[in-house]
Amino acid sequence: RLSLVGSEMCIRDRKYTVKNGIEVKALDDVSLSIKKGEVHAIVGENGAGKSTFIKVITGAITPDSGSIVYKEKQYAHFNPQQAKRLGKQYPMSFADNALMFRSGNPAPCGDADAILAQGKKFYEELSPETGVFFNTMLDNELLDVLSTPGKAAGGYCTSLWDYQVPFIFANFNGTQHDVEVVTHEAGHAFAAYTNRDRVPYSTVWPSMEGCEVHSMSMEFFAWPWAEGFFGKDTRKFLYSHLAGALTFIPYGTMVDHFQHIVYEKPDLTPAERHAAWKELLGIYMPWMKLDGEIPFYSEGEGWQRQKHIYESPFYYIDYCLAQTVSLQFWAMLQKDRANAWKHYMAYTRQGGSRVFTELLKNAGLD
Repeated sequence: RLSLVGSEMCIRDRKYTVKNGIEVKALDDVSLSIKKGEVHAIVGENGAGKSTFIKVITGAITPDSGSIVYKEKQYAHFNPQQAKRLGKQYPMSFADNALMFRSGNPAPCGDADAILAQGKKFYEELSPETGVFFNTMLDNELLDVLSTPGKAAGGYCTSLWDYQVPFIFANFNGTQHDVEVVTHEAGHAFAAYTNRDRVPYSTVWPSMEGCEVHSMSMEFFAWPWAEGFFGKDTRKFLYSHLAGALTFIPYGTMVDHFQHIVYEKPDLTPAERHAAWKELLGIYMPWMKLDGEIPFYSEGEGWQRQKHIYESPFYYIDYCLAQTVSLQFWAMLQKDRANAWKHYMAYTRQGGSRVFTELLKNAGLD
């Protein structure tokens, strides 16, 4: 018996799998109880049925028998709201999962100049120090954000050490990512600007996971100004932004898990690497349909799009660590924005003078 938010969910399942040509019962009369606010882990040796159980709940596989009852309504499995909104069967294809709403994903309501102008308004109203920072970036042309012929792809924040200033490079493309340049990358830039006088200069930036706290958290601080960025798409943006932050954590963990596999086994063939990625997809992202009309994804080749695997091995888990901290800030912001900003500045002013766990402890964060 599984209870969520005070509502009953009953699971009775018998699921069979085939191992070495023999049909094996993976789950039999499963029972579990969870109450609101609790965190549980499903543990067991290999083959105990952990992954099968999660896949049955999420709908990645269909049980042979049994049902789920939630708020007095019976389900074969949970039908996530995204699939329901799109009118699609769950789990959805990779193409369908790229779309959050039938009316389209949220998009900025203005051009590049309008986005930068709203960014100026956001930072000026957020705090005196952020206002000075962003106006310095604008006045000194330290944001190169327009997409132009022959320009390199991607986006990032770096430092111009000779001038002790940050610099943002990006390619606006008319999507919500344009706004995230002004929040995420400028979050990095603000941290560098705040610590620009540190000696030695190498201590301006903390470790990778420490840096990503600055940027991911700044995205949430921008929420009260979202309407100026997105207009009629504001509610869509707020929903998709938070949903994306939550679903990123299993994806980022999957990327790290995959790297451990391929670096521990350097002799894997390309086909074996693809198979490992596909297996991990079924575990970490069961809402993705593992077959479909796009072979690159359905055959497990999608890991090749994640350039961090090639360029910055084992960096990706840092995003997950930082995301958990940014969600702490999101929770604080729901109660007291001034208090959340106090903790953010306590974290940011330390620059790279401490290791990640000490940065958090000194700022009153977990």
